[in-house]
Amino acid sequence: MQKNTRQETYKIVKTRPPKRQGELNFSINSGVFTCSECEKEFEKPWLLKRHSKVHHISNQMATNTVLDEPEQAELIVENTIPDANAFDYSSDEDDSSSIGDEEDNIVDEENDIVDNFFDIEMNSNPVFNAFSDMFSSAAAADEVSMTDDDSEIPEEVFETIGAVNDPTSCYPFRDLQTMILFAFIDGDNDMISQRIKKSKMPVFPSQRISVPGSNGNAFAHINLPSDHLRFLMANPKKSKLISSMPDRTPNQSICLEQGEKWRTHHLFQQPMHTVNGIDVWFGNIVYLKTNDCSIRFLVESFHTANKNIFARGYLVRAISIVCYGVEVAVTDFRVEQISHVDTTPVERDHYYSISSSLTRLSPAHDFLLFGVHPMKKPMPLSVLPGNVDRDAVFYKVRIVSIILFTNDTSGNRSKQYNPFESWLMRCAALPFKDRNSIANIQFLSTIPKKDGANGMSLLPAIVDDFKKLEKGVKMFSAEDNEYVLVVAPILWIEADTPCHSELCGLLGPATTFPCRRCYIELRRAKVFVKDLFYFCECHERRTREHYVLANSSPGRDTEIPNAPKIGMNTPANKISFRDRSTGRLLELQSFDPEKDTPVEILHTILLGVAKYMVIDLVKVVLKNDTATIARLSEFLTDYTRSTGLSRKFTRNLRHSGSFLGRDFKVLLQILPVILITEFSGNHELDLIIPCFVELGRLCSLVFVRQVTSDFDNYIIRVDNAVKCLIRALFDYDKGTKNELHKAYCTKPKVYYLTHLKEDIIRFGPALNYETEKGEQFNKHIREHLFHTNRQNTSRDVCLKFAKQVALQHVIDGGSWINSSGNREKSGTGIERFIKDNNESLFYYTFFGGSRELKDNNDTGDIEDDAVQNNSFGAFVFKNDPISRPRIGLVSGSVVKFLSIVPRTDNDRNNNYAKAVMTGEHSDVANMNLVCKLDLHIFRNPFYIVNLSKFGSYWFIFNNILFDE
Repeated sequence: MQKNTRQETYKIVKTRPPKRQGELNFSINSGVFTCSECEKEFEKPWLLKRHSKVHHISNQMATNTVLDEPEQAELIVENTIPDANAFDYSSDEDDSSSIGDEEDNIVDEENDIVDNFFDIEMNSNPVFNAFSDMFSSAAAADEVSMTDDDSEIPEEVFETIGAVNDPTSCYPFRDLQTMILFAFIDGDNDMISQRIKKSKMPVFPSQRISVPGSNGNAFAHINLPSDHLRFLMANPKKSKLISSMPDRTPNQSICLEQGEKWRTHHLFQQPMHTVNGIDVWFGNIVYLKTNDCSIRFLVESFHTANKNIFARGYLVRAISIVCYGVEVAVTDFRVEQISHVDTTPVERDHYYSISSSLTRLSPAHDFLLFGVHPMKKPMPLSVLPGNVDRDAVFYKVRIVSIILFTNDTSGNRSKQYNPFESWLMRCAALPFKDRNSIANIQFLSTIPKKDGANGMSLLPAIVDDFKKLEKGVKMFSAEDNEYVLVVAPILWIEADTPCHSELCGLLGPATTFPCRRCYIELRRAKVFVKDLFYFCECHERRTREHYVLANSSPGRDTEIPNAPKIGMNTPANKISFRDRSTGRLLELQSFDPEKDTPVEILHTILLGVAKYMVIDLVKVVLKNDTATIARLSEFLTDYTRSTGLSRKFTRNLRHSGSFLGRDFKVLLQILPVILITEFSGNHELDLIIPCFVELGRLCSLVFVRQVTSDFDNYIIRVDNAVKCLIRALFDYDKGTKNELHKAYCTKPKVYYLTHLKEDIIRFGPALNYETEKGEQFNKHIREHLFHTNRQNTSRDVCLKFAKQVALQHVIDGGSWINSSGNREKSGTGIERFIKDNNESLFYYTFFGGSRELKDNNDTGDIEDDAVQNNSFGAFVFKNDPISRPRIGLVSGSVVKFLSIVPRTDNDRNNNYAKAVMTGEHSDVANMNLVCKLDLHIFRNPFYIVNLSKFGSYWFIFNNILFDE
């Protein structure tokens, strides 16, 4: 590009406010321009400029002229230096080497005038100097770096900052901090970033990578997961939340740590824990706080259960003076029962395994006693005191489980063209609500889908980074206030159905063998006739070993044993394996394509089975029955008055083909109960109504955040609900005479539901791996895409998100390494600056919008303001919170109680219950609402309890009708 040599005219510009949320066109000015000398106000900036020239010639700042005299600058800056006590700078000596300054030889000649002013300011104002140094080089978009050597602690990227209150009001920004922050975040869109380009501060190390394309190699940028983790671990607000141990609390699923994978996979097991200031490790023999000194304990791992921390391992019993037996049975002890570590050397000849008799050490016991855990890495001598044994001090281990998400989006406002594919990540240990917050979704990369490149082209870089993270990377932990070893395995990968097939290296869902879990054959031809059992059973498994075999040859012609049936050997390309260039994922120990691509309920149920059935109802079954459609629409409209649902269904049924997931979420909660109560005598609907009833039952079960008790029974009910739904769909396929109907049971998304039980056991309730929040995050990616020149979108968007991560780190009080090698963090002036400058506007402007991701699930979970008049719910007495919940209607200041009458077979088959008023009541102030319910339909004297409302089916049967 030809260099612009024209002298810029610096003048005050009043920018328009953002037209939409997230647009970074920002000005703090209020529209009134005040003279700094006489405080006279002007409506236009040019009026202020003329006034300054005429009446205050000595004040050259108003006209952006060169400050020739240093004394004059000192006078101007003198009043802008705040009290030094306002800033709490804290630092401690760091064990890593100091950061070296790189020489920046770029000279911006056309900005000499403003540069001179900045040089004088930085020489005169130390606080501004720190502020400017911290943010200035963030605009250098091409300066990216990445530490390749995992054994070295990477250099951090910030400087300490404070607040500067500049009374001068004739600038386009209210103060210097705002100007610098604007340049830091939005510098790519404004040449102001060039004015402060001299500083040498490194930025978030976005990585430039080469990706293959149809026209040769192209380039993309990525914010690697390991770099995100370095920021998160050094963030005091997030460091203690993102790592966690397995949770072995029985028969419940309230967090992802209780899933089968987290409890059993070796990369998720915590090998050490600090007890009484001493690190107790895998393989240590410890003494217990008991009276029997002949019993010790061999530690294997640590976990939590019922909010307590336990050590898991094996009892060691003294058989003789020099002979010891290790029990085969696994035992758990609370860590408080550990006294101290036995440092006596262990000899193999003196230890045996105990089962029914003494035997040689089992492989598990032998590795515990004499093996070395791969996560146990000693600290280097340079960071240890001279009197400490190097072999006795190791890095603490923090396991940070990661969830990946990939999806496509559009770079156009119409969302129809210019496709992009992106990758995001989240930390799985965060609570459900925090995990789905925009602040905790980390952007990795986006790439235009063209010239043979797509989101899968980024996999080599992602896999290489996770291979390092699986082995462990040393990072500074704000929680531990020291460097620790961070191990970050992948828990699962979220995506829609076609993308999951691509990740697994399979053909799309329309192929003959579409399932990524087993080898079921599905054909849509009418001659493809199978019995009900065929569509409900699990067929021969498509194991990880099969994926590895298929990936071993480029043509996918390797024979797979026992596929698709026992005793058959079939070439991989004949059973839907295909070279998708995604085989690199098989290099990760933590990822299994068969098990770690969970059934995603947004696309499988809502945009799959539900969409099939609603379109069938409106455009096939009731195609020519306008009267019934109009009557059905009236009942749906009447349901908008219900207080049991947080969202209302306001769409026209005839537009069902364009419904979104959130529309089906509302419709599926009310349509089954309306069809049963109002249309049960309509012969046209007799076959399809049971399908909606069973779908409503299944949705009510799976759209729950957690299962606090009786998890085994929950699994059974989900599996039965899936089989009942498939049975109803099978009966409808066989019974309908409508030629426009297309069979349900041969659709892959219907069969995928049979594997839902496995995913819930492995990870927890299906709502945890719904992709809706990732889909919603696409709007933030598009907003950044709109503000690029479309020449290097991958780089521009990566750097934009990287700047936001860096700024958020500073605001949260995170620490970093300064140029002297010391670890620093910001002081209280940062927090004051944000509060003094409209906190909501600050986040709105500098973080791409303040909108939180919308929760459309309506699971019945209680918020602080959930109690409202004329609403139904389940209540417990405040003075007896463990009492059995009672159904009640809020009427003014009282709660009127209802009781469920004994259910008939017809009630059970149609998935509802009937309740009547008992005449009892209590003050609202004495009650706690524990679950919102829907009893909108009233058939005197009965209120119909709608069990299709999300979460209500499981709550009712687990707390009120648990005897059924």
